[in-house]
Order: sequence, then structure tokens, then C-alpha cells
Amino acid sequence: MSRLADYFVIVGYDSDKEKTASNVGGQPTSGKIVQRFPEKDWPDTPFIEGIEWFCQPLGWNLSYEKQEPKFFVSVLTDIDANKHYCACLSFHETVAITQTRSVDDEDETIGSSRLLGATPSSTDGLGATASPASITHHSVMYAPKCLVLISRLDCAEIFKNCLGTIYTVYIENLSYGLETLIGNILGCIQVPPAGGPQVRFSIGAGDKQSLQPPQSSSLPTTGSGVHFLFKQLGIKNVLILLCAVMTENKILFLSKCYWHLTDSCRALVALMYPFRYTHVYIPILPAPLMEVLSTPTPFIMGIHSSLQSEIPDLLEAIVVDLDGGLVTIPDTLTPPVPILPSPLWEQTQEQLSMILFPNLAQADLAFPTLERPSALAKTDAQIDKELRAIFMRLFAQLLQGYRSCLTIIRIHPKPVITFHKAGFLGARDMIESEFLFRVLDSMFFTTFVNERGPPWRASDAWDELYSSMNELVKTEAQNRNLILTHIQELGRVLYENEGSLAHTSYMQKVLRPPEGAFQRIHQPAFPRISTEKVELIIQEGIRKNGVPQRFHVTRNQHRIIPMGPRLPEALDVRPNVQNSARRLEVLRICVSYIFENRITDARKLLPAVMRTLMHRDARLILCREFFGYVHGNKAVLDHQQFELVVRFMNKALHKSSGIDEYTVAAALLPMSTIFCRKLSTGVVQFAYTEIQDHAIWKNLQFWESTFFQDVQGQIKSLYLLHRRQNEHQKEANCVLDEVPLEEPTALEITAEQLRKSPTIEEEKKAELAKSEESTLYSQAIHFANRMVSLLIPLDVNVDAASKPKPAFRLEENQSVSNSIMGSHSLSEHSDEGFVENNATEIGVAVAKKISRFIDCVCTEGGVTSDHIRNLHDMVPGVVHMHIESLAPVYLEAKRHPHVQKPKIQTPCLLPGEDLVTDHLRCFLMPDGREDETQCLIPAEGALFLTNYRVVFKGTPCDPFFCEQIIVRTFPIASLLKEKKISVLYLAHLDQTLTEGLQLRSSSFQLIKVAFDPEVTPEQIESFRKILSKARHPFDEFEYFAFQSYGTMLQGVAPLKTKEKYSTLKGFAKKTLLRGAKKAGFKQKQQTKRKLVSDYDYGTDAQETQSIDDELEDGDEFETQNNAMPRLLTTKDVERMRERSYVQDWKRLGFDAESQRGFRISNVNTSYAACRSYPAIIVAPVQCSDAAIMHLVRCFKGQRIPLPTWRHANGALLIRGGQPNSKSVIGMLKNTTGSNTNAHHDVTHYPEQDKYFLALINTMPKLTPLALNQYSGMNLSMSSLMGHGPSDDRQPLTPELSRKHKNNLDVSDGSKSSQGGKGGTMKSNSKNSSAHAFRKMRLYALGEKSQAKSNMNVDFCADFIPVDYPDIRQSRPAFKKLIRACMPSHNTNEADGQTFAKMVEQSDWLQQISSLMQLSGAVVDLIDLQESSVMLSLEDGSDVTAQLSSIAQLCLDPYYRSLDGFRVLVEKEWLAFGHRFAHRSNLKPSHANTNIAFAPTFLQFLDVVHQLQRQFPMAFEFNDFYLRFLAYHSVSCRFRTFLFDCELERSDSGIAAMEDKRGSLNAKHIFGTGGMASNGSDDECSVYPLDIRSQRTPAPLNRIGHSIFDYIERQHIKTPIFYNFLYSGDKNVTLRPQSNVSNLDLWSYYTNEELAQGAPYDLEVTTVDDENDLSEMKGKRMVITAGYDNVEKCNPNAYVCLLSEVKQAETERGHLMQKWLQVWNSLEVPQLEPVARNSSLGNIFVQTHQHKRSTLEIIMKGRLAGYQDKYFHPHRFEKHPYTTPTNCNHCSKLLWGPVCYRCMDCGNSYHEKCTEHSMKNCTKYKAIDGAVGPPNVNMSQGDTASIASSAATTARTSSHHFYNQFSSNVAENRTHEGHLYKRGALLKGWKQRWFVLDSIKHQLRYYDTSEDTAPKGIIELAEVQSVTAAQPAQIGAKSIDEKGFFDLKTSKRTYNFYAINANLAQEWIEKLQACLQ
Repeated sequence: MSRLADYFVIVGYDSDKEKTASNVGGQPTSGKIVQRFPEKDWPDTPFIEGIEWFCQPLGWNLSYEKQEPKFFVSVLTDIDANKHYCACLSFHETVAITQTRSVDDEDETIGSSRLLGATPSSTDGLGATASPASITHHSVMYAPKCLVLISRLDCAEIFKNCLGTIYTVYIENLSYGLETLIGNILGCIQVPPAGGPQVRFSIGAGDKQSLQPPQSSSLPTTGSGVHFLFKQLGIKNVLILLCAVMTENKILFLSKCYWHLTDSCRALVALMYPFRYTHVYIPILPAPLMEVLSTPTPFIMGIHSSLQSEIPDLLEAIVVDLDGGLVTIPDTLTPPVPILPSPLWEQTQEQLSMILFPNLAQADLAFPTLERPSALAKTDAQIDKELRAIFMRLFAQLLQGYRSCLTIIRIHPKPVITFHKAGFLGARDMIESEFLFRVLDSMFFTTFVNERGPPWRASDAWDELYSSMNELVKTEAQNRNLILTHIQELGRVLYENEGSLAHTSYMQKVLRPPEGAFQRIHQPAFPRISTEKVELIIQEGIRKNGVPQRFHVTRNQHRIIPMGPRLPEALDVRPNVQNSARRLEVLRICVSYIFENRITDARKLLPAVMRTLMHRDARLILCREFFGYVHGNKAVLDHQQFELVVRFMNKALHKSSGIDEYTVAAALLPMSTIFCRKLSTGVVQFAYTEIQDHAIWKNLQFWESTFFQDVQGQIKSLYLLHRRQNEHQKEANCVLDEVPLEEPTALEITAEQLRKSPTIEEEKKAELAKSEESTLYSQAIHFANRMVSLLIPLDVNVDAASKPKPAFRLEENQSVSNSIMGSHSLSEHSDEGFVENNATEIGVAVAKKISRFIDCVCTEGGVTSDHIRNLHDMVPGVVHMHIESLAPVYLEAKRHPHVQKPKIQTPCLLPGEDLVTDHLRCFLMPDGREDETQCLIPAEGALFLTNYRVVFKGTPCDPFFCEQIIVRTFPIASLLKEKKISVLYLAHLDQTLTEGLQLRSSSFQLIKVAFDPEVTPEQIESFRKILSKARHPFDEFEYFAFQSYGTMLQGVAPLKTKEKYSTLKGFAKKTLLRGAKKAGFKQKQQTKRKLVSDYDYGTDAQETQSIDDELEDGDEFETQNNAMPRLLTTKDVERMRERSYVQDWKRLGFDAESQRGFRISNVNTSYAACRSYPAIIVAPVQCSDAAIMHLVRCFKGQRIPLPTWRHANGALLIRGGQPNSKSVIGMLKNTTGSNTNAHHDVTHYPEQDKYFLALINTMPKLTPLALNQYSGMNLSMSSLMGHGPSDDRQPLTPELSRKHKNNLDVSDGSKSSQGGKGGTMKSNSKNSSAHAFRKMRLYALGEKSQAKSNMNVDFCADFIPVDYPDIRQSRPAFKKLIRACMPSHNTNEADGQTFAKMVEQSDWLQQISSLMQLSGAVVDLIDLQESSVMLSLEDGSDVTAQLSSIAQLCLDPYYRSLDGFRVLVEKEWLAFGHRFAHRSNLKPSHANTNIAFAPTFLQFLDVVHQLQRQFPMAFEFNDFYLRFLAYHSVSCRFRTFLFDCELERSDSGIAAMEDKRGSLNAKHIFGTGGMASNGSDDECSVYPLDIRSQRTPAPLNRIGHSIFDYIERQHIKTPIFYNFLYSGDKNVTLRPQSNVSNLDLWSYYTNEELAQGAPYDLEVTTVDDENDLSEMKGKRMVITAGYDNVEKCNPNAYVCLLSEVKQAETERGHLMQKWLQVWNSLEVPQLEPVARNSSLGNIFVQTHQHKRSTLEIIMKGRLAGYQDKYFHPHRFEKHPYTTPTNCNHCSKLLWGPVCYRCMDCGNSYHEKCTEHSMKNCTKYKAIDGAVGPPNVNMSQGDTASIASSAATTARTSSHHFYNQFSSNVAENRTHEGHLYKRGALLKGWKQRWFVLDSIKHQLRYYDTSEDTAPKGIIELAEVQSVTAAQPAQIGAKSIDEKGFFDLKTSKRTYNFYAINANLAQEWIEKLQACLQ
């Protein structure tokens, strides 16, 4: 029983406080307690001070109007968190204002009152309050008075009735005594507790009242407050509000109604049930206490809306406007309010809609179901309870299984329960739910666990709901209609709990004042109550209530709380979608393999297990599997077992995220101290030393949670042990260890103990409590040791030193081959004091963390203070001992590798190849290559550096391929770039390595390695330095070609190239040159005259090579003016004349004996004429050696054009450097006559003319060519053939350069001979008879800058400027190609960077195509037109060598043989001085420069590959031969490609030795096959000196090997270089297809063989190939592309048959023949020729296309000669093409937004084609009246199409070629006539002849109707409108005003005038018709 009310208080206006002087200081007026009853505090309920603030929340203000009485309830909370309900009835009394002061004082008071500024007028219906100023004008005012009941019971309606009765008795002056009424309320009315019966009472005023206590004390009562809250705010707002409250946010309600504030706060708190709100709760906050809103703690408060403007800035409070239904969440709220987890959020909203809007589901139905009207509509109170039922169900679902995670840590003397949050979130799979996570961390949940955690207590409705919720949800899932039924049933329970039905059954009677009673004027004040009378009545009431209770109270009995649904145990996992049963089975099998020591099998399953461990369930399975293999306290594993177990443990811990890790970490925690390995005698390493890096171990919350879980297990075991001892007679039924399902849970044991508690003796209780405390104490000791082991790092004694030197010393002692560390102890190289100091600091930090843990868990678990003190004393000692014990473990562990590393395999080496550094253990990392071998990489092995190669050799990390060998290698000399890389992730080890290296080679190889942690940075840096030194040695003789075995030269000084900038003069020269270049100056020409000039002359702007290249090449051939002339004997010269290229010239008939006008000259034997030319050259008989010596000065680098090949028809192929510019020539000649014709734009040199005339004169006289061999073929190539009709036809290749002294008038198409405006065919037709076509006898292909070339027309020589890929284009192309073929990382296909795209962007194939097209033109000119061709491009050593070689290869079948190809390379590349060392960046002087690799020779080999692919039967050698040459051209294994010219080979002594050998070969002394095959060429006794010893200080140099000698020996041994399809046809000229579509990417760039590395070092790759191929016949083989050598593993039929022949000879004991002898002895069967009647053979089609390509080049040269001189550039803009359009450059389709269009002429191009497009924009007029290129009269048929194709190739616009035709063709003229046209700005009107052309869509205008060249063109595509215009002054006498019209285009508006209106109208109509 309890009192209805504790206190009755009368609070009135405090007029005394208003009068005090302190009021002036700013104190507001307030109320005062007039009387309170009882006057003494109740002993159980003290009186709450400050009640007067809450009686008038807006403040105590006087009013000049009487207000109606108000009633509201304030809620106060005492210090013990008990709520006190203050029911307040407020009314007004009359108060008189008396003047008690002087006028001055009054004024002062009034003034001060004004300063105070009372609160503004109220708007809540309490009336306007009076301000101090208004008080002075009213002598009668009204002051508030309040009657207050203070109670601990929430009975607002009862309080309202009681106070209303008292007020009625007072206002009506009834005869009832107020003392009696008050005394009865306070003392006589007793309220039974919850569950009690209804109480009926009267307070003594004739009233009848009843009170029904609720059925349950724990269920909140709400009336209809929840329903009101939903009506005001809506469903979503209330849900967000609930989430905010549950996550401890601040909530502030606003309303004009106090009753709404109280009801809403109570409703919101009631929705939290079963949680209790324990923070600040003030439903009505008084205005004077507004600063309370700034509290940092969560709260629920309400204030009057009128105070909203006075609210301080609440950055974190959610403001709820109840009147407006608005919830405002501040943007600055951090963290934001989380919402309920899905699908509970959606389900709750749906269920709330079902209750609040029952008809919503059928609102859209056409025929809704007619529901029967219920007998009684639901009241607000019933709806209120159903809404609350939804939230009860919500929390029951949210907390499903919570009782499984209650952790019991004490039972006696009272239960202590904690909650395992991590286990609950993990088991519910709600780790990501922010809402639930914050709820579990809230104070509400802690209270919830304390109140509802004990398993033995009284239960309520929520406990019943929780236990049955799981079943309800299951049934509702089957039948959705049950949801509403269950909600209504639960709502009915809540409704009955509040006892609302009892009030209706009893008719209550309550006094109520009549309406308007409060406005009575002469109402006396509320009387003073007699305290004594009230006290007497209270005492009497207490005495009466002391008798035994008459009420029967139904109490809830204690019982065992049902467990509800059980969550799965932490290690109880079932397969799900992510982890199939098969995956988990693989995990189990792998663990079993580990513990069965089947390590190899376990490693094969490792990748699959690692992927499986990504998921939480698999990690828990792993823990359970580990636990199953644990027996005892220690499990000693061997090293590999230990490593795998630790790896799995780290993976499980690493992939755990958030608090889910607690479960896995807790399961692995005991195993960290069980699994161990023995390192040495007495030294054992436990698993915890390897898993310390995870952050979970530093989380105290984890340790506490795990500790409590373990303690629960110990407590449970303790009581089970007691149980067994007490019931030993029932042992058969109680063997709980063997029957785990029957074992009671900890909660059940606790419930049983609590149930027995009243019956257990106190001694027994104390004994149990002591046992529990001891258990806690022992577990705390155990966990302190665990924390020490996991928090103190293994390397505490080493890392603490923080000194790099000891670490380096430690690592220096590692044996690289097996990763075993040296046995130096720590004390030898470290400061013991320093280490001890730092280790102590770590120890102190760990001890502090452990002490915090001990304080936390022991205090909560009730451990005695003595035990806690003992624990604190013990921890430092344990820490110190552990630190000491770790020192030997660390040292021993470092001696044992963490991972069993594979044994290092030494690579196979070439003879003479040696390792120069120790190997570095590393991992070969995958790069961006897309091939089938990526499964073999990453591989684990080592990086080796020899004096020849960089080699990686290892085994794949993938255990399925671990038996294979991986080799990647490239020559050091081919190294392009070396780059350090970091952060390389190894997926198979789940490890990131920090040191790596990326090496890229010009042999198309990329090695990307990550170094093993055992490799120190010093070792890596040393490797890089040695590699760099080997890449750029001191001189050429340090390359491997001269380091390997071979004959040494004695007494021959090596060639010392003059180093770049080796002198101050040279440095100053280059510096000034660079500075001048940047400043824009041209290089000044040399004037000094020398007999032998420098290799590099200065060039002017017309030369192709830029100054950059000059600077780059400036170190090539420095002139040694002081050098002594070379002394040569006759024998030396004879040997020189026996060189292979001289013999080839003799074969071609260049010797004097052939009498063809040539001789073989010795003029350059001392290299005085040209330093980069061969010693022996070919010269015309008419030209003397002295003339040649004089003439070389005219050409760049003294490279005079020399014949190098001669066709049977007499045509020559001449190669040389381009002519020097005229100014330089003039200076060198030192004559004045050279510039005499300066007024002509020509250059003319008699010496050159004589020389070229001498060359041309060696050709046979012109004879007509019989065309009958091409009968049946419609050849329109007569112009190229040099024959055809000569009437009215200009030469196809007209002379453009100049007019010569013979006055041969050749029109160039841009100026007529009369100097007219436009050079047209019409104007020049009269001279056509003089322009009969003559076939040019010599064509010079040169650069465009040589347009003013020195060709003389007198002897039919012509110059053709050509485009060609020079090294400035080939270098970036090669760089892009190598990045495409060897990308360092995976390219992003989303960005379009595919392999094919990158190859296309490199322009490599386009350059190959260009070379083939140019060389094809040379072939056609020589073979078909019988004209000689001179190549003079650049300096004659790069592109010239390419074109010359390719042309000879196509023309001469001899060069397609093995011997002939050798001769070709030695002649065109080696003898004529291609700068191999310079282009491959092999010069020693290039070590510190950034000269890029130039792939000139590689491009030549690529072209040969393309030829070989198109003509597979034409070549004696195969593709491997070309790839072999390409690889070794940069490898420096052979001496062949090491020098820049023959001079350098001569200076080094190599040339002389080769000459000696050549002379012996000529006499057949050297090698008949057997001798050559015995060893190297140097082993034969050819040389006079043969020393087999290391290099000595004496000047001895090995000469190395020649690659061609090596190939010759290998060819004798094996057909590895031979093409078995070779037909040997002697008279076939090759004419290949040169379009890019006909080319393929050479396999040399992309293929690799990982089994043995690059296959081009035959001694290495043939080590394992000694077995006969016949032995492998019939055996099954697996060949992997990219790994195996396919050609070797799967040889062709020829090789197999030859092998069988060899085997057969061996079996019969015959002497084995060489394979070549067998092959040559074969008889080729005679084949009958197949008759072909086709009129047009394939060979002719191919020839036709080839000639077409040739013509395109010639035409392009013609047009190009014009465009640079006469035309303006395009102005490009981006243009999206929505319709298919062709590119004007490449003719391919344009589509999409990345295309460009010229704004002027409208030409369309691809983005990449704009750079190559011709610069002639046809929008502009040509300079000097030139309108277009030379007019060429096309013949009918194919020739016109060829010229058109050539024009397209020349990238000119279509308008360009329209001008080549006459405009007088009738069909091109839609309309024509005279019009006046206004000129441009400030120009007048002029009459022009206009032609409207609908075919070309143009409007052209001419000066006269006879003109053929238009004055201008208006494109109709740009015309926007044609309209009549206003008249204007045109200068004519009479004008027709209607004759004016305007033509508006996108660029300007044209003004026209026709002679009369009819003509104007006709023009307008015609134009508009064309536009439509």
C-alpha cells in the first residue's frame, strides 16, 4: 500500500521579493510556498525544493485580467532517479498595488522595472501579463496561485479530480472543511500496488471516486498519448524519434499546451518498453531554467512554444514541434541518427499503417470488401495499445536470442551478469547495424540487462512475448493475416493492464465549479489552512491504515525466465550460400593434412582455403578444427606445420572486421599458447609471437568480454562439480561431459541457485561466494599472462634499440642460399643499457594496460581488495620475465626462415660467362602481359647478374605448377630502363614487399621482381650499381663479346673514342650551341677548309635533322687532326679487296674487268675521303680519285653517293648522304661563282653534275621496251613504263625545282611562262609540243627540304621528295611498342587501352608499311622503268641503309640466301657505316646521356620478316634466323654489331684479323666443315697468336666472335636457321603488299619461353636437348605456349625425317652425314606444270598494285613540294559525325566525337591524322596567284584512278582536285550568269561571272566567263538563307531596286545585284532549289 499523494502545497505570488532591492539587479519575480502539508518531510519521501518554478513554467507574472483555472502535471526526478508527479491547478487572485515609496523611489523602481523587461505577452490563453510599466496604471491586479499535489504515482486524472474538488469548495464557499479534504488526500487514501483491486474513495466533499492500479508495475500506462503522438507527427517522424531516443540523442518538444508536452514525453518513453529511460526527463521545463538545455548529456525535455526564440543554439538536439508536426534534425548532428535495421524498418512502417490507416490496403480497389461494422468502434486508447504492441514486437524481434549472450560471472552473494555484445551481433549477423550497435552500448541496455538478465524473477508481458516471438513470426510468415490478429491480441493485454474498464462500471461523482465562477469580482482570497487540523486528520488516517490489509493483491510470483530462441554457439556453423559444404570440407581436409604432416598436399589446397577464409563462418570452422587437434596444454609442431598454422591464424584474424573479430580472436586465444615449435634446445616459440600484429589484442573491451566468457565457463564447471558430488549415486544419468545436450546452461544453473537461495545456509553461501571469487582471481592471473604474451612484441629487445646498424649486421650474416642467419648474439652489436631501457618502457606501458584490465574486471566481479593488490604486484614481474625469455626466442626464430624457401637453382651459363654478384632472392611478379603463362607467375627464385645477362630463375608459387622451372633473361647491353618499385603485394603469401626492381630490355623482355625481406637495401643498391657499370663500361672491349674466350690481339691499341665534352673547348661549343638553339638562332656554318672535313657539318633550317640530333650525334666521328696517316702495305690493300662486299661488287660487274664503266677504287683505304665509308668503294671510270676526294665535301658527312648494286638492265642503286646546303658548299669551295645565279631560286654545282653524268653514262642507251610480254593485260602504267603517246601530255614527274641554263621550259603548274594569274592547262597548251615526255634516267629520292636539289634536267635526272620514318619518329614508336608488348601492369580495358589499341597507337606497323612502300618504289623504278635510283636521305646511314637493303633483297635473289644475306648486311650496314653502337646506346660515352634506343636495324629485320611471310618460298633462312639477329644485334655477345663504322673496327684491329682470315678462306685453308664444327672460329689455327689465358696488363684484346661465323657453324651442325620451303628461284622480283592490313606483328616482340629463357643463346637452351627426337616419338607430350619452345618440342616433318635418317645410319654403323649433305642429295621429283588460262594472272595483279603504290609516292612528292610553299594550314575543330564519313587522310571511316574538321575547307580527319594531313587549306587563295598543284592531264582508264589515289594519299581536299578539271563542262553548270557582288570590308561592287554547280554544291565566281580558275568559291553547305535585300549604290547609272538579294552563310553575308528583278528572282529560286 502507498499514499495517494505525499504533499499538498499552496504556492502564491511573492510580492515581497519584487520589492527587495535585489530585484533591481535582475532577479525575476517568483512564487513562494504559502503553505505545505505535512510540514515535516515523510521519512521515505523528502520534500522536493524548487517546486514553485514548475507551478508557473512561463514565470510568475501579474495580470490585469482574470484567467481561467489551468491544470497540468510536471514531472520531477530526485537524486535517486525516482519520478515525482506534481499535479498543479493554477488560478488567479486579486492583489492590490500599494504605493509605499516616495516619488523618487517609485520612479527609480519603475525605471529599473523597465530595464528588467518582463516576459512578453503570453499567447497560451493565460491572458496578457502586465509589464512593470502597466502596473503603475492599475491599482487592482491579479496574481497567480497554485494548488499542488506531489505524488510518486502517475494518477493524473485522480489528481485533477481532487484539486478540482478543493477549488470548487473554495470558489463556491461550500460547507466542507478544506483541512478535511487535504488531510484525507494525504493520510486516509491508500493505493494498493500493481495487480491490486479497484479502490473506491471520497475525500470528504460528497464526491465518489475510484482508482484501478495497473495489472503490472513494469508496463507503462499511456492512456491515448501514443496515438496522439502519431496523429501529430506521423509514422516516419515517430520512428525516427524513437531511433534517436534509443541511440541517446537529445530530444526537445515544443507545444503551446502543457498537457501535450507531458503526454508526448510519456508516450515516447513508453514506446521504448522494455527499456527504461534513465537520462534527464523534464516534460515541462520552466523558463528560468532554460540554461539546462545546454547540458552535454542526453535528455527529453519540453518547453512552451513561446520560448522557442529564447532557446540557445542547440547543435545536437532534435527539436519536435508537436503543434506543427515537424521534427527538425540538425545537420551538424554527429553521428547521425541511425534507423532500424532492414527489414524491421519496413515491417514496422507497414504494421503501423495497418493500425492507423486500416482502409489503406483497399483504397484503390474498384470493389473493396464490405467489412461488417464492428459493434463498437475502436477508442483512441485501444488504438494506442495496438501501436504500443507493434513496438513491443519490434524489440522482441530485435533482441531475439539475447539471453544466449548473457554472461554469468557471479551467482553468490548476488548475481552479476554481463552481456557479450560481440557474440550477439556476430550470431545475429548484424555487425553492420549501426542502430543495434549503439543500442547495445547505451545506458538503457545496461539497465535492461541488470533488470531482465537474472533468470529467476517475476516475468511480465514482454518476457512472455519474447519467448513466443519466434513461433509467432514463423506462423505469420505462412499466413500474413495473423500479423494483425497477434497485434490486436497483444494490444488487448496492454489495454486490460491499465484497468480502463473499471472506471466505466462505477459511476463517479466529482464536484465542478459553475461556468464563469472564476470571473467573480469580490471573490475572497484562498483561506489559510489550519495546519493542526490537517495534521490530526493525517495521523488519524495513518492509524486507521495500520490494521491488516483488507485487499487481496495478486503478486507476480518469481519463476525461471524462459530462454527463448537460442543463438548458435560461436563455433557452431552451418554451410550457407557463400560457404558451400564442399568449401568447408576442403578447409577441414587441409587442416587434417597439416596435422598429419602431409605438407605438400596441404599447400596445394592453400589458395582455395585462403579464399574460403574470407568469410566469417569459415574462420569459425577453422577455430573449431584447430581445437579438435589440441590435446593437453602444448602441441609441438615442426617448422612447416607451425608456419601453415600461424598463416591460417593470421588470415582468420586479418580478414575479421569490426567487433566480429572478438569471436574469432577469442577462439584462437587459447591456441596461441598451445601451438609451438622447438627452435633449439630449451628454446620454444609459441604461436602468439607470430600473431601479435593485429589491433584486436590492444582492445580492452575484447579482453573483458573474453575474460567474462571464460569465467562463466569456470563458474558453470564449479556448480556442475558440486552437483555431481551431491548426486554421485545417479552417476549413470549425470555424466554431463559425455552428454553435452543434457548439460544445463549457465543461466539455468543460476536460476536453480537463486531458487534455492532462501533455503541455503549462510555458511554454505559464503563458501560458494569464496569459491567463485577464487575462480575469478585465478582467471585474472591467467589472462594477465595471456595479455603479457600477446602485447609484448617478439623483437622488443631489438626494435627498442632503434639503431639501423645492428639490423644491417644481423642481415649481413644471412647465408643467401638457405636464408639461415649468422649466429651472432645480440650483445655483440647493441647497447645493453639502451635496450634494457627501452624494453622497460614497453614493459611499463603493457603493465599499465593490464592493471586497467584487472581493475575493471575484478571490481565488477567482486574480487577482494587483497587479491587485486596481489595481482597488481604480480604483473611487473611477469612482464620482466617474459621480456627476458623472448631474447633467445627472437634470435633462434631469425635463424629459422618464416617460410620454407625453395632451394636456389643456378642458371646455365655460356662458355666464358661468370656470375659477377651474389644472387638476390626475390619473387618474379606478374606484369601486364596477357598470355597463358600468367598462372606460372608469381614465381619464387633469385635474380642473377653475370657478365653477359640478367637472369631470373625460380619456380612458380602456385603449388600446382611448382615442379616447373621459370627462367627470364635478357642481355645486360640491351637494358633500356631500370626502375625501383615498392609496395608489391603477394597474394599467395598475403604479404606486401617494400623493395622491388623493374628492368626493361630492348630485346622485348621485362623482369619485374619483388625482393625477399632477407635482401637488404644495401645489396639491392650494390646490384643496381654493378648493373649500371656493366651496361655502360669504360670501353667497348669490356663487353661480353671481348670478355669471352677468343684470340687476343697483341700490340693493337683499342680505339679510344673522344669523350663528349672531354675538353673545355668542346664543352663551351656544345653549351653555346644549345643556348643559341633555345634562343631561336640557327647554327653558324663552318668556314674553315679542311682536306678531310668533320663527320658532322652544321646544318641550316632546310636540313632534316634537327640541332638536337646534331648535338646528340656530335660525338660520333671526331676529327683527329693530329693523327698520323695510316701506313698500309700492298698486302693490306690486297686483303681489303678480298672482303665480301668487294667480291659482291665484282659479281655485279663493278670491277674494271667487266668494262661497264666502273672501277673498284682504293681512294678510301686510309679512310681519308670518308671516315664512315668502307675502305674500298665503287667509282665511275670517268671520275678520278682526286675528283672524288674533292667532291666528298659537298655531301653531309662526306658520304658521297656511291653505286652499291646494279641491275641486269644497267640501272643502278646509288646511296649516299644528302647534299650540304649551298652556303656551306660555297664556303668550302671558297669560290665566288657559286652564288652567281642567286636571283634564280636554284643551286647548281658543276662537280656534282659531272659526277652524276658519269654515273648515268654507265647505263645502256635508251631502247624501247617490248610490251608483248604483258599481252592480254590492260596496262595503263605507260607513264611509269616510260612509253606512251606524247601528245598534250606533261611529264608525270615534272621538273619542279628550277629552270636551267638550257632554257628547257618546264611548267610547274603554279606559274605560266607568261606570268599569268593561274597556271592552267589551257594557257600552257601551246607549249605542249616542247614538253614531250622523257623517261628520267636517274631519280633521286630525298627529303622535302632538298626541293632545291642539285639534279640537272639536261641528263634526265629528277628529284622526288619523300616522306619516310626517321629516327625521331621510330624512337617514340619503339618506346610505345615495347610498352604495348611488355606492359608493366594490367592495362585498363575500360579506358580502351587494349593491346591492339596500344600497338596501333605506337605507329610501328605504319612505319614498317612506309618503309616497304618506299623500297617498293625503288624496285619499280629500277626494274620496270629501268631508271637508276639515288637514295640521299639524312646522312645516308639509317633510312638509306633500310631502303637500300630492302630494295636489293626484293630485286636480287642472291641476297635471300644465307650467304647472300650475310653479304648484304656486311655491305649495306657494316661497311657503309650504320652507327650500331650509337643507335643501340652502346657507346661508352653515352653512359651519362639520355639518348634513346633507335630501332633502325630492327625495323629492317621486321620488314624482312614481312617479306618472308608473304613469300615463304623465297628465302633460304627462316624466321628464327631473323629473330636470332634481332636479339644479338643488341646483346653484345658478338663483335659484329659493336662499332659504328669500318674505321673503328680497323682501329681496334678486328678488321685486319678478319682480312687475314678472309684471305686464308679464299685459299680454302679454313674449314671444310669438320674443322669449323669443332669449336669456335677462333680455335682454328688461322691467327698468328693464340693465347688461352686471362687478360694481362699487356695491351692484349680478344677479338670475340662474328655472328655470321657462328651462324655458319651452327648451320653445318643443325638446320635451325634453314627454311625447308626454299625454292631457290633465281629470277623472281618480290613485290610485297605494304598496306598495314597486310602486315602482322612480329612474334619476336610478344613471344617468350619461360622454360629456358630466350632461345637465342643456343648453348644454354640445348643443354637438355641431347636426346634424339626419335626417342620422343610416340610419347605423349604436353606443350605450353609461352613456356615451352614449340619449334623444339614439336618439330616439323623435315627435322623429324632427318633425325630418323641419322638414327638409321647410327644403327647400321655408317658414318653419319651432315644434314645438309643429306638434304642436298635428295632428288626433287619432276612436276608437270598446270596450265592456267586466266587472262590476268596473280603476279600481274600484284605488280599492278605495286606500281600503283609507286605512283602514289611520286605524286605525293609532287604535291608535297607545293603544299609547304604555297598553302595555308588548316584550322581544326572537334566535330561530332552522326553519319558515316571518310577521313581525307587515311580514307577510313569517321564516327563519334573524337574527329576533327577544318573550319575553313571542311576536310575531315581522325584525331591522329590531323598531324599528318597536308597543310594546304583550300579556303585561302594561294600565294602569287597559284591556285593548286601542278595540273596533270590524266589519261583514261587506270592511270586516272592511280593519280586520284595518289592525290588522296597526299591528303588534299576534294576541292583541290575539282580545280584540275575545266569548269566548262555542261553537266556541272546548273545556272550561270553575271552578277554584281559587293566586296569585303571597304570594297566596292564588281561584276563577276557566277556559276551555280549543283554537282559539287558550290557557287563559283570568275573574272570573265572564259576563265577556268575561279576567283572564289561559296560552299552551299554553309549557306543559311537567300533573301531579297534593300537597294544600295553600286555605281551604275540606272538600277532596279528589286534586283538586290543577300546570301547569308555561317561566316558572312554576301550582297548581290542582278540587272533586273526577274534575273534576281531566278537566281534566288535556283539557289533555294539547290539548298533544298
